[in-house]
Amino acid sequence: MKTIAIMLRALQFGAHNAHNLAKGPTFMEDHEHFADLYGAYEGEYDDVVERMIGLRVGIDLIYINKMAMDLAASMDTSSSSASFSAILAADKNLMAAVEAESGSASLGSQDLLQKIADACERRQYKIQQRLDI
Repeated sequence: MKTIAIMLRALQFGAHNAHNLAKGPTFMEDHEHFADLYGAYEGEYDDVVERMIGLRVGIDLIYINKMAMDLAASMDTSSSSASFSAILAADKNLMAAVEAESGSASLGSQDLLQKIADACERRQYKIQQRLDI
């Protein structure tokens, strides 16, 4: 779950950066969508961290945030389209990590991971539609 927490936090940082840096003819829509994204990632990150704490899994939040910041720094936010592409790729990686983790998770954690996977699929659809413009 630590890897998933790192990825969610990185996506939250990346989407928040994209939100702040959005500009151009699609500014209004992109600015709003990036805000929705970083809010969703933050909520999912919080759910995962709280689950880890509840399960008494050792957790170092400073480490998670450092790793997430490094991952977020690699995201291209030079334009809204570049940001959406970077977020889409990272969200697909998150989905793969969720699928890998779900096999060894408790039933409650599997439910949480399935909700994250469902959100990933919905986000990826919307982002892909935006990129196909």
